[in-house]
Amino acid sequence: MVLKNRCLRIICWLIMIIFGFLLQAGLGMAGTAESELVFIPVKGQIEPGLAGFIERSITRAENSGAGKIVFEIDTPGGVIASAQSIKNAVFSAKVPTTVFISGQAKSAGVLISLAGEKIYMMPGSSIGAAEPIPNTPKILGSWISDLESSASARGRDTVIVRGMADRELVIKDLKQAGEILSLSADKAVELGIADKIVRNRNALVAELEVEDGVSYRPVEYEPGFGETLAWWTINPFISPILLLIGFAGLITEAFAPGFGVPGVVGLVSLGIYFAGHMMAGVAGWLAVFVFAVGVTAILLEIFVIPGFGAAGLLGLGMVVWSIFLAATSPLQAVISLSVALTGSIVMLYIFIRVLGRRGMWDRLVLGMKLETSTGYVTPKKGMEKYQDMEGTAVTPLRPAGTAEFAGDRVDVVSEGGFIPAGTHVRVVLVEGGRVVVRAIE
Repeated sequence: MVLKNRCLRIICWLIMIIFGFLLQAGLGMAGTAESELVFIPVKGQIEPGLAGFIERSITRAENSGAGKIVFEIDTPGGVIASAQSIKNAVFSAKVPTTVFISGQAKSAGVLISLAGEKIYMMPGSSIGAAEPIPNTPKILGSWISDLESSASARGRDTVIVRGMADRELVIKDLKQAGEILSLSADKAVELGIADKIVRNRNALVAELEVEDGVSYRPVEYEPGFGETLAWWTINPFISPILLLIGFAGLITEAFAPGFGVPGVVGLVSLGIYFAGHMMAGVAGWLAVFVFAVGVTAILLEIFVIPGFGAAGLLGLGMVVWSIFLAATSPLQAVISLSVALTGSIVMLYIFIRVLGRRGMWDRLVLGMKLETSTGYVTPKKGMEKYQDMEGTAVTPLRPAGTAEFAGDRVDVVSEGGFIPAGTHVRVVLVEGGRVVVRAIE
């Protein structure tokens, strides 16, 4: 009986010990609950699309209750206005922010880096070379003010930061006149521009966990399909190519009967151009509307209105205006238009030469001489005899061309639509020397 009671006591003690360990483990787990560490990539060109993505990502992190935001930077720079928007968003964030420079933080990337509460850098990374382009006194002064105010707000050396943009500034033992300052990771930490060097992202997470006393769960926000398309579309190297394809397609269609593959490709290319700029927040519906009106005016000039006059000039002007409305900057608009128009002219020239060698050009344009020896009759009085006569279109009518009636070749004009060569036509109106025909179904 004594042995039985002793065994019961031992079992009770064991149960209490195990329960205590479980309770302690439970309390320990509750005390070290994970917090979300959000990584937001700041990579590639700094432009309006990236600025919009970062602003939305900051709001998303705030709404999800994230513990900290890390901006992972690797950029050669970009648009100053976009960098300023990102800087303002970082300073306004309701969540603690950290910058992690994994590659380079050049130009506009410097301003974004200085907005972070702390700056960590990987070995081999760099920060600096923030001279604005174009470097006018007004732009330089405003840019330096932004850099210095951001550095001052985070307790960083404003003189060193100024040296990253001001070529004429002299900093003893660091920078001579005529140089632009750029710092390696080691030098940036030494001068207090950066806080610490970490070997990779995992090391950064471990460092932040120790500093903050929090167990972090890393989460990376990535751009969606629309944002990726927007960034790709407004790339300064891609957007001129899209315009080139669009213009070349429409110009080709202007010389070909009907509407075919070149026109479809051209419209799709232009659609991608404007859609991407709209998704990036650069362009609005006004740019699309102006472009559509311009193209319509040009098409009317080509297919309906003889010659090239007010409608054509108005159309060209509106197309150019729409490109300026959609571009990230006036300079980018000029570059894109120059590349697109020059490339379109070259492609059209090659197109004509190739078709000419293959004997196909005559199918698209009138290449025959209209001589009296072949039965051609010039417009003159007494054309009433052709009223209600039926004949055949000798050339394509766009809307003007030539048709044959009872062996006579006569200058005619269609009622408005395109009529291919070889179509049976009937004269519906004769006004002096003007003969109007209609296709016979």
